[in-house]
Amino acid sequence: MTVKLEKLFQESVTLNIKQLTYITNFKTDTQKWASNLLQLDLGEAAKQVFVTLLELRGLNCSDLSRWKILQNIEPDLQHLLLSLEHHYLNNAMIDTLRDQQIADLVLEIKCQHALLYRDMAKRVQYQLENHKFSIFELSRKKKLTILRTYCAYAVIKLLTDLLYSLQLIYFNEPKYFWHTAYDILWMARAFRFDQDKIDVHLEKYQTRQEHIENAFIELVLLSLLNNYKLRQEDLKNLKSCLGYWLHMVRLHNEPKPDYKFCCQLFEDRPPTTVLGKAANQKDTLYIETAELLSYIESTMQPNARYFSKEEQQHLNIVIKSHLLTTLSQSGERKNTRFSDEGDVDVALGISSAHYFLSGAKHFKETLLRETDLSLRNSAQSISDLASDPELQLSTKNYEQRYNAEITKIYQPHIVNRSSSGFCLSWHETLPKHLRTGDFILLREKEDEPWAGALIRWLKSTNQQSVEFGVELVVRKMAPVAVSLAKQTTDTIYHPTLLVRDEQQNFSLILPSPQIFHENQNLSLRFGTIELRIFLTQSISLVQSCARFEFDLLEQSKLSLLSDFFDAQVNSIDTQDLWEALK
Repeated sequence: MTVKLEKLFQESVTLNIKQLTYITNFKTDTQKWASNLLQLDLGEAAKQVFVTLLELRGLNCSDLSRWKILQNIEPDLQHLLLSLEHHYLNNAMIDTLRDQQIADLVLEIKCQHALLYRDMAKRVQYQLENHKFSIFELSRKKKLTILRTYCAYAVIKLLTDLLYSLQLIYFNEPKYFWHTAYDILWMARAFRFDQDKIDVHLEKYQTRQEHIENAFIELVLLSLLNNYKLRQEDLKNLKSCLGYWLHMVRLHNEPKPDYKFCCQLFEDRPPTTVLGKAANQKDTLYIETAELLSYIESTMQPNARYFSKEEQQHLNIVIKSHLLTTLSQSGERKNTRFSDEGDVDVALGISSAHYFLSGAKHFKETLLRETDLSLRNSAQSISDLASDPELQLSTKNYEQRYNAEITKIYQPHIVNRSSSGFCLSWHETLPKHLRTGDFILLREKEDEPWAGALIRWLKSTNQQSVEFGVELVVRKMAPVAVSLAKQTTDTIYHPTLLVRDEQQNFSLILPSPQIFHENQNLSLRFGTIELRIFLTQSISLVQSCARFEFDLLEQSKLSLLSDFFDAQVNSIDTQDLWEALK
């Protein structure tokens, strides 16, 4: 996919087109054509827009005229792109040829759109540098100066939108993407219009003043704060918050020890972490994010203050945890990767992990209750869990629908490995429920015990495959169940994994971090035994699960928990699960 975009970024354009195909007279017919787009079939409308943008790049007219044409097209163009994206953005990877083709078209249109403004900004800058304006041309010079600033701003904003669209489907930015962004920023800083105020039109006839540096900071944050680790819904929430944080991020020419990130302006590389002692290089721009980190930390406190209700709604606990990790990390790889080959067995999700660790028993069977009390149809379970297939209602219909997935073992290929995890590649049909932040079971050989891991990142490649990184987080675990304090007549149980570390301390891997939190009373069930526990500290938090330390409220029963764990782990180590599946 990105190969096509790379070619677009490299193309040189000649202004030799005399007339647009779909707009006979661009001075009088542009607005009429744009309005008629909404009445056309979506495919035909997309075709006409793509052809028009392509021709507009090479249209032999003044850039002021080109700007006026674009302003008439913009509103309908955005509406068209949203309609096209609606076809393939469904919180899953693209898995059909039709969706792939629609995504390709959207990305090419967005790329052409950004490059149109790039060409205009560069040409206008060339005119301002090389043309000697007479006293009678001062008005034209002023118009060109304003046009240059608007075009440069539009380039950065449209590149941000292009990067966002690529991230939503887990694709890398194409070659020359960052070269283009840095080139525009360098030009704006060199000629001192990077902070010139621009009136940006918002909804309901409102305007807001912006400038190029702010737009660039938003692009940088979108790159730094994602790294293929967020799901579509989380990325949308993050994108909605970025505008509130721009004033807390600053760009500097000189390095300081607390500047963690930088941009190499003469290289085609995304913003990256400063490794080691920062060098004072003229081509390096340093990014100060300390104030943003401090603000995110403050939102973790009770009664935290937010910039708006919208930000508070979008900035959920999973995104906060992700941001704190990203903004405070050193950037140095702790474990060396090395190439490897072969396949591994993978089971996706906590429900699947519970199934295999229980000796191929479904969750409700492990409860040893006469009635099915696992995620029963209740207002709480529907409202809290409806968006997560792994945690949906445990009814006969549910079993018929999800049994095949819960009991399935996949075999992705090894790309490389380190002491703490793997990079794996998926060449077969992609499971729709493969997502970042998911808990999985993993083993290299059939006769080896399962290890617990988290999918940390997910990325599509140009070889029609998907690569994903997994971090090994636990070696020994036992399947249990937990329930919340009783709020209804029925108890609702959730599949959970009991873990013990090297210091012999127990912790729990719980599904759905939106339900479970620190300082919460739960009931822990294994077999026919139930113990009362109190969640204390969150050790880790991702989209699909959270790991908590806990206190046993009845310390006299600690031996029961220890004996169960030892027996369960020994059983898992020795039993042949394949025999159980026959």
